[in-house]
Amino acid sequence: MQPRDLPLRSPQLAVLAMTCGSPGAELRGSGASHELGLERSARGVVEERRDLDFVHSVHTNVSMSTAYVSGRVPARYERLIARQARAARTSKSDLVARYVIEKSLETEFPGISFRDSLSGREAYLTGHRVAVWEVLAGYEETKSVEKTATHFHWSRVLVTRALAYAKAFPDEIRASREGETNTVTVAG
Repeated sequence: MQPRDLPLRSPQLAVLAMTCGSPGAELRGSGASHELGLERSARGVVEERRDLDFVHSVHTNVSMSTAYVSGRVPARYERLIARQARAARTSKSDLVARYVIEKSLETEFPGISFRDSLSGREAYLTGHRVAVWEVLAGYEETKSVEKTATHFHWSRVLVTRALAYAKAFPDEIRASREGETNTVTVAG
């Protein structure tokens, strides 16, 4: 059974039909189609209302829960994203997902940004070259926010922000720390 053939009994299924089905897929059932920006045309097919420019649907995967987020951007930005994805040797979808995640985290944790490192993407303190895992390592050694701030010549706020991020994402910080400390240097 194709996703567009499912009876629509929930907003999630209506979104699934709109995003996974072909344009003009048949809408069976009523549900929240109007709220989702879907309308049945005179021909009896589903059409997107012009005022809908963002879709969100949650899908459950066996290995992890993911969410489908879709948005519209002007064509010039799509070309920019396509060029950046080619340069990064990744898909547009993966690049946009990374951008959305990282920008959301930067908004949630002010002072935290992301960059490429030897171990992949890592969180660091905006405006500084210090990764979050390095701040955590300093804190683990000193057992004091004040002493860690003094060590880096920063305000306590920066250390507190780094520690808050590290507490929220311990697995990510652990992997970043291991990736950076377990790399082999090449003698030239």
